Amino acid sequence: MEPPAPRPVAVLSFPLFGETAAFQLPAMRIFLFLILSGLVARADTLSDLKAALVRLAAQDPVKAKVELQISSRNGDADKPAEQGAATAQAEAGPEGLRILFSRDEIRAAAQELQSKNSDAPSPVRRALGALSAARVQDYLDGAPALLRLLDGAELTGEKADAWQGRPARLLSFKLNPRMSERDRKRIKELDAAAQIWVGRDGVPLAAESHVVTRGRALLVISFESSTTEEFRFARVGDRLVVIRHVRENSGSAGGENGSQKTMATLTVEE
Repeated sequence: MEPPAPRPVAVLSFPLFGETAAFQLPAMRIFLFLILSGLVARADTLSDLKAALVRLAAQDPVKAKVELQISSRNGDADKPAEQGAATAQAEAGPEGLRILFSRDEIRAAAQELQSKNSDAPSPVRRALGALSAARVQDYLDGAPALLRLLDGAELTGEKADAWQGRPARLLSFKLNPRMSERDRKRIKELDAAAQIWVGRDGVPLAAESHVVTRGRALLVISFESSTTEEFRFARVGDRLVVIRHVRENSGSAGGENGSQKTMATLTVEE
């Protein structure tokens, strides 16, 4: 009695790194398993980060001194930049948000309005305007802003790293910012990426983002803008507090150009 003929094995052939490779079906399954495992691991990393941010419910009260500096320049790069600075005492808790400016700053802002020169700089008013309630709220409760940043983001890299001597994981993302229908029509190119350093407890220690846009407005005016942001965080109770934020923005449109830089520092008070 003759032994049964061996069962045929499916063979898949395709180019790999410039050569032809033949994978039997079991090997191909392992190959696909490794790919899918990497995708699942990345999805878990992003989900874990979002879950850690959601757990920071920001119910504990917090007080902080907020100092903001702003510098802007429009047009001629040889002209000195317009400077401004403001300081506020901020408090957030179950009752809401309170921001207190000193009497001297309020008086200085009022005096700027009394100038007879309409082109006179108004650095105090500009700084007070920049130090808005929405901005301070994002500083005292930084988790929601990070969640908005990660909405639609894709994890592109993960590695062991350190942040100011502390063990951390460095996560790299491709960002997909939400845009209005109007912006979708105007913006033709968008390049957005971010990096987040995460501590052993899963809570972010720092973050950086960079967004470049190019497009056309009114069919004939080309524009380009670049925005870079840096954040440093501290965990205060159940809050993620932004203790330092630097934002630099530059852009050009229709032959005009301008730039602006803001730097905010928060000192948490007991």
